[in-house]
Amino acid sequence: MILKSAYAIDVTDGILQLEEKDSLWEALRIPLKEPMIVAFTGGGGKTTSMYCLADELAAQGKRVIVTTSTHILRPTDRIVTEAADWNTVSDFITSHKELFPLAGWVLVTGLPDKEGKLKGMELSELERLTLLCDVLLVEADGAKRLPLKIPKINEPVLPGGTHAVIGCMGLNCIGEPWEEMCFRYELTPQVFDGEKKNGRITPSDAAKILTSTNGTRKGAESMEYRILINKADDQRQLSSAQAVADAMGKQWAKNTAVTSFIEKDQN
Repeated sequence: MILKSAYAIDVTDGILQLEEKDSLWEALRIPLKEPMIVAFTGGGGKTTSMYCLADELAAQGKRVIVTTSTHILRPTDRIVTEAADWNTVSDFITSHKELFPLAGWVLVTGLPDKEGKLKGMELSELERLTLLCDVLLVEADGAKRLPLKIPKINEPVLPGGTHAVIGCMGLNCIGEPWEEMCFRYELTPQVFDGEKKNGRITPSDAAKILTSTNGTRKGAESMEYRILINKADDQRQLSSAQAVADAMGKQWAKNTAVTSFIEKDQN
């Protein structure tokens, strides 16, 4: 998948408006520090967005390691090293200097798991990966490939020292049944003041989950928090993104980005 469009949401004369940007990094507007841990949580689009951001940062000359604190699909088109600790990763980089110039590369790491996945190393080891890179990107949540998620008590799994959290959702959940599009929808009462949600998901529902500290923002209260609305693939979905943004309000406008991706072989 490659980035088709990325938008930031700006406020002009009190009105929220989508403004197209040249990259996902520009749309997210995260203050850069080095080294930096950025965690991806929530629902749809985490993995695609994470690799997009990794490539953009590498193009800026950053050394980027991609990993997970839970599980992630093992990519077939990336440099991957299986490792249970940071020292193994360090040895791999040192012994493959032709793959890792002084600047501008992406490495994926984790432990092999079933079904072609990688699982995370111990958090104490994962956190030390910042000794080897400028930016560490971590998929810190799972949603069974559903576009929206409500976390349970021990989720997400955020590494210590995380600088920014990017909470994701896919717009294909809007207007669809809760039980089909929201992972752990039975936990809606923890976000909606005891109310068990049913029927179809509205933009206001999605906005509430994305901004709630019992929803996608859980654990990120003291960190840079960004909302990433994915799958804005046509004008109808762009309108849905606008509706979610309007429901979140101006407070979150500068913290929200919207994306559309296309298949790599598509012109």
